[in-house]
Amino acid sequence: MMIDLIFLFQALVFVTVPFALSRFMRSRGVVPLVLIQILVGVALGPSIFGRVAPESFQFLFNPEMLARLSGAASIAVLFFGFITGLHMEADTFLGRGRAFCLVATASVAVPTLLGFLGGLWIATRHPDELGSRADPMQFAMAIAICVGVTALPVLGAILRETGLLGRRIGDLALGIAAVNDAALWLLLAALMTSVAGRAPGEPSVILTLVVLPIYLGIMMRILRPWLTRRTLTALMPDGTVGESALVVVCMIVIGSAIITQAIGLHYIFGAFIAGAIMPRELRQPILDRLQVMTVGVLMPVFFILTGLRTLVAPTSLTFLEIFIVTTALALLGKVGGTAVTARLVGEPWRSALGLGALVQTKGLMEVIVLTIMLDRNVISGTVFSALTLMAIVSTSLAMPLLRFALRDSERKMAATVTPPATPSKLKQATGMPS
Repeated sequence: MMIDLIFLFQALVFVTVPFALSRFMRSRGVVPLVLIQILVGVALGPSIFGRVAPESFQFLFNPEMLARLSGAASIAVLFFGFITGLHMEADTFLGRGRAFCLVATASVAVPTLLGFLGGLWIATRHPDELGSRADPMQFAMAIAICVGVTALPVLGAILRETGLLGRRIGDLALGIAAVNDAALWLLLAALMTSVAGRAPGEPSVILTLVVLPIYLGIMMRILRPWLTRRTLTALMPDGTVGESALVVVCMIVIGSAIITQAIGLHYIFGAFIAGAIMPRELRQPILDRLQVMTVGVLMPVFFILTGLRTLVAPTSLTFLEIFIVTTALALLGKVGGTAVTARLVGEPWRSALGLGALVQTKGLMEVIVLTIMLDRNVISGTVFSALTLMAIVSTSLAMPLLRFALRDSERKMAATVTPPATPSKLKQATGMPS
């Protein structure tokens, strides 16, 4: 009974405290709610609460309680991966012109290359920080992915809070973020495939390489057309996602996650693919049913668990070096690479810098990627903690950098104002000057 009470109390704290802090600090438009949720998680972890009240920390977050939280966090991440896939509509980043493609490519390539070089430096200087299943090249690729991440859902939240959702610069940022997310999942899948089979009991690389294309072919060529045919007849006869349709969708998500987990990839890949293959008619109704609950109620549990695994060690030179190097590379690569390329294709400097500030947002996508890498022993706990702090700092700088870039001329930089934003705006992006 006591364990149940503690779990319910934790759930109450996880859901309400970040929201209450956001309202109390009046941080809307300054700091996104998701960042406050991550900070609350870190504060409740060993970095602060564990040091101030170690006995209470052990009582509230003992192994049995952590096991319960881990189960809830897994469900949260599963559905978050699915929701991210629902946002990944090809129209968001296809057919947007050569200039847009150049900026989007630079936004991925520059920070990823810098991160890879930084990862090689870390692997050489601190070889003990490599995970037990990673060699220096795989470790460097892991750092490259983390440096190159852009968090599409958090970016959407920032655009809503700053009033830029539906404006030209906001639509451009969403399109670039969509390209970033697509590239991220491809790179992460390749990395997880390369480290598969290194531990006893794990599927071999050959099994992964054989089964993966078959699985993708079934999802794209068989399941997606079936869903498209059934959407308006059996699943959504009245235009809404009812109980039966929701159960079918959840079965697909969980089944897809089981397959990717079984072949050596992470279950979040399967959930993401399930979202990406959903017919257009199903996407927004499903988002309306699942997104608020997942992000507002379930994901805070994942953030808290992340905080419990994060140990900020300001006295550790290794921790500080990794944090400073990766943060500098992330800001230089994302902001600089995006802004310079955007300026070269015709964007004014302020608009280009504002675009760079927006797409360097990392937030919860970074935390999820880091958790996958830590679980698969690609990175060490110190690297995990340093890059979690990097994600917090990068995300917290997004709004201040944006306001600095667009100061005095937001109307001119935001240019074309479209009708009031709707949820579908998350899937639309306009072209850049060619």
